[in-house]
Amino acid sequence: MRAVSLGAVSYLVLSLDFSSGQQAFAQNLPPVTVDAPSQPRARQTNRRPQTSSSRTTRRVAAPALRRVEPVPYVVPSTGALGAPPAPYAGGQVATGSQVGFLGNRGVMNTPFNQVSYTAELMQNQQARTVADVLFNDPSVRSKTPAGNGVDGLYIRGFYYDSGDYAMNGLYGMAPAYSTSANYLDRVEVLKGPGVMLGGMPPAGAIGGSINLVTKRAPDYDITQLTGVYISKSQFGAFIDVARRYGEHKEFGIRFNGGGRGGQTAIDRQTDELGNAVLNMDYRGERARVSVDFGYQAEDLTPPQRFLTFTTSPPFPPPGIPVPPVPRPGTNYMPDWATWKPRDSFAMARAEVDMTDWLTMYAAGGYHRSENNYQYVSPRITNAGGVVGNWSNPALKGFDIFDNYASEIGFRASGHTGPVHHLFTVNYSTFDRDYHTFGRSGGTVNSNLYNPLPIPLPNFTTIVQNLKTQTNMSSVGIADTMSMFGDRLQLVVGARRQTVGADSQNLVNTPPTTSHMDVATWSPGYAIIVKPVENVSLYANYIEGLKLPEIVSGVTTYSNVGEILPPGQTKQMEAGAKVDLGRVTFTGSYFDITAPNATAVFVPGRLPARKLVGEQRNRGIELYTFGELAPWFRVLGGVTFINGEVVSQSYTYPGFGGAIFNYNGKTPVGVSTVNLNIGAEWDTPFVDGLTLTGRVIYTGESYADDANTQVLPAWTRVDLGARYTFLSPWNGKPIVIRAAVENVFNEAYYNSYRTVSSAVSLGAPRTYLVSTTFNF
Repeated sequence: MRAVSLGAVSYLVLSLDFSSGQQAFAQNLPPVTVDAPSQPRARQTNRRPQTSSSRTTRRVAAPALRRVEPVPYVVPSTGALGAPPAPYAGGQVATGSQVGFLGNRGVMNTPFNQVSYTAELMQNQQARTVADVLFNDPSVRSKTPAGNGVDGLYIRGFYYDSGDYAMNGLYGMAPAYSTSANYLDRVEVLKGPGVMLGGMPPAGAIGGSINLVTKRAPDYDITQLTGVYISKSQFGAFIDVARRYGEHKEFGIRFNGGGRGGQTAIDRQTDELGNAVLNMDYRGERARVSVDFGYQAEDLTPPQRFLTFTTSPPFPPPGIPVPPVPRPGTNYMPDWATWKPRDSFAMARAEVDMTDWLTMYAAGGYHRSENNYQYVSPRITNAGGVVGNWSNPALKGFDIFDNYASEIGFRASGHTGPVHHLFTVNYSTFDRDYHTFGRSGGTVNSNLYNPLPIPLPNFTTIVQNLKTQTNMSSVGIADTMSMFGDRLQLVVGARRQTVGADSQNLVNTPPTTSHMDVATWSPGYAIIVKPVENVSLYANYIEGLKLPEIVSGVTTYSNVGEILPPGQTKQMEAGAKVDLGRVTFTGSYFDITAPNATAVFVPGRLPARKLVGEQRNRGIELYTFGELAPWFRVLGGVTFINGEVVSQSYTYPGFGGAIFNYNGKTPVGVSTVNLNIGAEWDTPFVDGLTLTGRVIYTGESYADDANTQVLPAWTRVDLGARYTFLSPWNGKPIVIRAAVENVFNEAYYNSYRTVSSAVSLGAPRTYLVSTTFNF
């Protein structure tokens, strides 16, 4: 099936009518006989006396020359490739985004809460990774440690793994741990589960979905060089080159790449990163093709790892108190720790307009990720009564992912009486081969505040050797019905998802194997009502489906290799959007119920991971973007979340069979109040000078299920400026940017839950400077 699906891409590409450019040119030739030329054109020829014959010749030739100049490329309503939604006023976000297999939809015509951040915003904010971009969103929280090399998030209070990012509509194609921002054109965020729209994400995200769109060549040439500096002593350069060729600019090519390296703002840490991404595209009269090739590599030494807390003694919780937050930039890791991911990916997508009302499409991609690492994940013990003492086994190993993704489908539009239909059908596949291997170097000890010199261990004992295969396929179908000039829109759809998973734990003798093969339906329903043109009221019910989880973590769980069944998430949401032309306000209420995998303790051995709990997050989101005035832009909002553990309890046989019930507690990592608000001001006193600022506030959260380990609320302030002027050499813009993140050097913790509860340190004060030259 993988070969069939991937082959569909090749079939569409090979079957394209590449003569369409010639046909379009033939169709656009001016008429041989000119009858009654328009007056404006006649006036344009009056610059000097001409004979009647010469004037006739010029009238015939001039239109042909004008027609080959770049014009906005237009695709039918059933197409999605080659014409992304335009930027909104202010340029920081787009007017819409791709909503799964429904295609491109404007913000006011989307019955979900979505936002699409632009390349302009990423460049002006000097974003290094996708996580930096998402500091603009109050519904998203970056949770993994700064300097960790992993972009793990919370969306609407649920964990979103870095392996769940989609790229150009395909899951599993983005770098596995952290994606650089320099080669991205859009970061599209859809809040809430969305299996019906795009299928199951590889790591089981349920709070939302993120699609990364790579840069493609626009209608104008780009030759750009950006030099960067990041404290303490990182320097680098990135290039962006784009061209379009052909009589009607049919063929495009764009290259983005570069690197940076040096000492980070974290003590004793160096970071070396490089990437290269090439896009080539074709856009004809009825066909469009886009192909991407990319490579990204990073060497991070030593990486910051998350912190956990010992639960013995006392055991079970409550455990030890959370120690005071270390000084910002403290590096508690040993010098020999390393993190070296390497990612290579290739993708292709094609669309063919079979008729004016029917578009067929296909896409396919391959991504290989290899990561070699050696580190220790500190577990705080406060041993000997010394606050901050930690201990845990060191680990050296590798992770290898081979991901294959494909999809094929069509979008068709038509009418039944007064009702307009956009009918979509999609078939998608995702396959992953995964191998993780690790050796233990024995237990090492140090302190959070006063790191001890730790010699490089001898990694001799094999503690993990797990191979897994995940195979997913799904069929989605949806009908978007519009009436009364799009004032009333209904979306009805469903997806049949099939998941197969196999695992082989090679540590055991003989190896233990597990297998699971399940299928389920995930429906979705939504409605939009526009009482007036610029007001959109919407509601939706949609489900998510968490992947069967293959238990890993040999030092954490006793049932490594066991496959947990998929968990079904359900969301109800209602909201309103108001577009005032230059500024838009959105508000929404959501209610999400999701199953919880957690540890079940057994006597005499490590706990087992089981799908036994349930979590419910209800919240309100308020968001705004655009221009309050031509010289003042705003972006951000506030999210309130009421997170609740509906069903979760542990039985500890070692404590006389005592049952510890956590029902009614706040889930780990969920903050009640989350605020992100930013602004830009074009100053009147210096032409070309823009001042920027952003405030991020995260309310208190808990680091344990019993809610005894409290992490205080924190506030981060970012300030910046940029100055744009014309080059004295070529008259093109030069942009100088400078920013300070975490101006007041706030020290803070974040808490989150992946396979277990963990705590991370926030980033210290960081200085950023860059200069962009255009040639």
